[in-house]
Amino acid sequence: MRKTMKRTAAATAVLLAASLTAGACSSSKSKGGTGTTPTKSIPKSASADINPKDPATLVKGGTLTLAVTQYSTQWNQNQVDGNEFDTKHVEDALMPHAFHFDATGTPILNTDYLVSAEVTASSPKQVTTYKLNPKAKWSDGTPITAADYIAQWGALNGTNDKFNAVGTTGYDSMESVVAGADDHTVVVTYKTPFAEWKSLFDPLFPAAANKDPDSFDNYYKEKIPLTAGPFKLDKLDDATKTITVVKDPAWWGTPAVLDKIIFRDMTTAAQGDAYNNKEIDAFDIGPSAALFEKVKGTANSTIHYAGAPNFRHITINTQSKVLGDVAVRKALFEAIDRTAIADTDMKNLGTWQPKTMDNHFYVNNQAGYVDNVSAIAKFDVEQSKKDLTAAGWVPGADGIRAKDGQKLSIKWVEPEGTKTTANEAALLKVMFKAVGAELVETPVNSDDYFDKYITPGQFDMTAYSYIGTAFPVSGSIDLYRSVTDQTKTHGNSRRDGNAEIDKLLAAAGS
Repeated sequence: MRKTMKRTAAATAVLLAASLTAGACSSSKSKGGTGTTPTKSIPKSASADINPKDPATLVKGGTLTLAVTQYSTQWNQNQVDGNEFDTKHVEDALMPHAFHFDATGTPILNTDYLVSAEVTASSPKQVTTYKLNPKAKWSDGTPITAADYIAQWGALNGTNDKFNAVGTTGYDSMESVVAGADDHTVVVTYKTPFAEWKSLFDPLFPAAANKDPDSFDNYYKEKIPLTAGPFKLDKLDDATKTITVVKDPAWWGTPAVLDKIIFRDMTTAAQGDAYNNKEIDAFDIGPSAALFEKVKGTANSTIHYAGAPNFRHITINTQSKVLGDVAVRKALFEAIDRTAIADTDMKNLGTWQPKTMDNHFYVNNQAGYVDNVSAIAKFDVEQSKKDLTAAGWVPGADGIRAKDGQKLSIKWVEPEGTKTTANEAALLKVMFKAVGAELVETPVNSDDYFDKYITPGQFDMTAYSYIGTAFPVSGSIDLYRSVTDQTKTHGNSRRDGNAEIDKLLAAAGS
């Protein structure tokens, strides 16, 4: 479990695929699984324009200033409110990671933290053994030991629902986590096999953050007390919403090239001007034609194109009063022209050609991709109208349908300053009006978007991005598994459930 796919309210990095499938829109008669025979595969992309450099050839020192679109208040990435891209973006420089990943997504052992990590038995049970780097330590000088692994498993294995974890995938497959021959050996025994075990303990947090539910929620709340990376925290500035990290002189690995990294909170729309004004040194254009236009001619700049395992989607809150009926959700899905939205999102973005994703796990430049959605995810305005009428929603004098005194009015929540989301809302307004539904835009502070609106379910519909990992199956399980407690949704913002899908997800994970 690399938790779930990380969320970001901003437009994500260079989308090859604009997946705009609406959650939980299948008919109640649908069977689990894909629902259709997979069609053609798309070859894996050979493009990886990431400009790799040998760190030894780079000039040492200097400050790098980057943008974030949310100033995090929860820095425990395993806690539900910490499951955000900007939190991860900052802590990638600070926290332990078991593996690096090359341009193809292949995991490579991170020897700064591990001497080895391998499956040491597969029968009668799967056993994985980690040999820890004895030089690795937390920023207070405490060694990183098996105790940290044991505590993280205890918080994330799902046996204590008071831990407000973003997900339990992988950890809930473990039978035990114990120290081996010494404190720098960790032995994990699985009760059921877990294929993507390299996704676990990444990032690792200290035992103190996982010892009980209160620590889990509060040890990293509005602070980063312990780190174990090439950088350490210098300052969280609440007034300017700026995070500063500096090179850690106690780091045991290859020293960082930079002296300092500054992360500045700003809206996506502001980043182009900030870049041109030299207030930030690099930023993620994402699927924003306006930002691309603003910076494509900027002097002394290079724009890199590369496919990432990230995708935008429209999420429907299945617990919403107006969208609680699956027939309504299905009808609205039929009213959405995903291709038109993808074209608008990515129009004028250089050479990129937009394509809907049509798969819930793999993006369309990933090995294993098949189209198993387009045959059932059809844009059909007339069918949408018929389905809404059959569900009892009757057009009013103003053209907006109503049922039992309730208008088909949909609250669309969007983060202020994210032009892509506002543009998507503008298109949806027209599409929904054509079938007798009303979409009402509700812009909110981008810092509050997830914590106060999406996670607690204070919305009818929204759009944001999932940030994929090298583990597309296990990384997605918590996005799609059933929500049985509406106060603990983990990564499933739709707040829905399906027992057959849960069974298939468990099988896929093993």
